[in-house]
Amino acid sequence: MAPGTFAVDPDPSGPPYVLDDSSGLLVESGPSRTVVLNPGDGIGLQGHPDLAMRRGYCCGMDGEWGPNLVCACGTVIATVYSDCYQVQELRLQPGAVERCD
Repeated sequence: MAPGTFAVDPDPSGPPYVLDDSSGLLVESGPSRTVVLNPGDGIGLQGHPDLAMRRGYCCGMDGEWGPNLVCACGTVIATVYSDCYQVQELRLQPGAVERCD
């Protein structure tokens, strides 16, 4: 995502991963309708207090265990995918945010 833009992904995103009977592959079955942002637009978000949730590989967090960012108040709010092997994005949990105009 370009900085300052967003999209709403209608498809399930993130864990848990379940076996798709038709393909035999593991597929994402996490929340639908996540709000997708540029990782740099997550101003004020902090890493999850549980270090295990912040796992990644060489360059950043991979988000494979679920939401890994919290708001300043401590509420689990988002997952950042920032490692070098994946699309760089930040996904807000649909139940943790609401749109304000």
